[in-house]
Amino acid sequence: MRLIKLGVISFVVIFLVIFLLSLLIPSTVRVSRATNIDAPVDSVMAQIRDIRNWKGWNEMLNNPEYRDVSYTETAFHSDQVQIKIQSAKADSVLTDWHQLSGRDIHSGFACFNMNGVTVLQWYFDFKLRWYPWEKIGSIIFDKQLGPPMEKSLGNLKTMVEKQP
Repeated sequence: MRLIKLGVISFVVIFLVIFLLSLLIPSTVRVSRATNIDAPVDSVMAQIRDIRNWKGWNEMLNNPEYRDVSYTETAFHSDQVQIKIQSAKADSVLTDWHQLSGRDIHSGFACFNMNGVTVLQWYFDFKLRWYPWEKIGSIIFDKQLGPPMEKSLGNLKTMVEKQP
């Protein structure tokens, strides 16, 4: 009986410690990457405003596991993820990514000219619930999304800089 009581108390104490540590992790996490492109802002934004162009540069959409893939000017649909452009301006595009597993992720592109070079920033914003495992798991978001974002931005840079 003592051993069971010790086990229950230990479990509760460990859970409370993990829960309190998870409160130190912010409830909003942003994963962001940027690149410099030697092309006008309007050339870069033309590629981003139309989701049909994304299949030529966006590594996240070129997943062979996606089935029933369809592209429109403002949306991408597959059996695992749906992307919709919420707003498109001359220098920014805001999108919503809905994973069929239930997570909604806000994303955006911001583009501006700095000393004759176009700077493009791409970011994902995650809203986390209070669950300790969700907050602790968010630590790896940058490692998961960073490399494909960097490769995609590199592809976009190469594509836009080659245009006449």
